[in-house]
Amino acid sequence: MKKYSIMQSQHNLAKVLREVEAGYEVGITRRKKLVARILPPERDESVAFPDFGARAAAVWGKTWKGAKSDDLLNEARGER
Repeated sequence: MKKYSIMQSQHNLAKVLREVEAGYEVGITRRKKLVARILPPERDESVAFPDFGARAAAVWGKTWKGAKSDDLLNEARGER
């Protein structure tokens, strides 16, 4: 396990995270005493998004007769 002080980890956070991404366990110390460990994730935690297109097609069929999302956003935002 590689160890960094709190100050070192704050100033070199990108480097610390690259080591974690590479599979290393990183320890964070305060006054040479281990206070935290950063571990790489155990598995790929990719998010599976629902199929919104299929859901919309099931609800409204193949033709949408409502307003476009750009128009709805512009209306909600108002004048800028």
